[in-house]
Amino acid sequence: MVELLTKEEKLRFLKTLEEDAEFRYAVAGLVGLREVLDRLSEIETNIENVWKEIKKLSENQTKLWEEVRKLSENQEKLWEEVRKLSENQTKLWEEVRELRRGQNRLWGEVVRLRKSFRQLGRAVGMSLEHFVAAFLDLYLTERGYPEEMLDIEVGAKIKYKGETVEIDILNKDPLVVGEVTTYLGSAEDVEREVAKLLRRVEVVQEFYEKKADFIVLAVVNLGAEAAEALEKLAKKHGILVITGKEIKSML
Repeated sequence: MVELLTKEEKLRFLKTLEEDAEFRYAVAGLVGLREVLDRLSEIETNIENVWKEIKKLSENQTKLWEEVRKLSENQEKLWEEVRKLSENQTKLWEEVRELRRGQNRLWGEVVRLRKSFRQLGRAVGMSLEHFVAAFLDLYLTERGYPEEMLDIEVGAKIKYKGETVEIDILNKDPLVVGEVTTYLGSAEDVEREVAKLLRRVEVVQEFYEKKADFIVLAVVNLGAEAAEALEKLAKKHGILVITGKEIKSML
C-alpha cells in the first residue's frame, strides 16, 4: 500500500517544483502522459466494443442474406407453380373451346334433324306449295337466317287496291315472294309465269314498303325450251328457281 506523503515531504516537493524548472517539466510530462495513456485505454476499449458491434452486424447481415436467399428460392418455386397453373388453365380453356365446338356441331345436327322432320311433316299428304315452303325453310336456314325469322306462309292473301291478291309463298322477314307451278313447256309459258310472279312481287313490295330479299319460282317439270328461257329471265330479274326436288339458283 502506497504511504501518503508527510506534510514536510509535500512542502519540499512543492518547493522543488517551484525552484527546479527541469523537475517541474518532468512532472508535468509524467502527468500528461498518464492522461494520454488513460485516454488511449478508453479509446481501445471503445474500439473493441465497436468491433464487437461490427461482428454482430456482420453476423446479422449473413443471416439476413440467408433469409433473402431462402425467399428467392421460395419465389422461384412460387413462379414455377404459377407457370404450371397457367399452362393447366390454357389446356382447360382449350378443352372448353373444343367442347363448345362440339356442342355447336351437335346443335347444328339437331337443327338439321328438326328441319328434316318438319319438311317431312309438311310434305307428306300436303300440297306442292307446302313442299316448296319446306325446301325454302331449309335453304334460308343454311344461309344463316335464324329459325324464329322464318314463318313461310302458303297461299297468303293480301288486300291490294280493293282486291285480294293470293301469294303462293310468302315470308315477311326476310321478305320472300314465290310462285309455284307444275309445268312450263315453252318460252311463252315462262314469260307469262315470270310476268305473273313479278306482278306479285310489286304488290308485296308496295304492301310491306320494302324490297324483296328473295324472288322464287318453283317448277316441278320444265321443258328444254322453257329451261333455256327461264335461265335467262332468272338471271335478269334475280329469281331463285326451284326445279323438281332440287333447289337450283339460276342467278
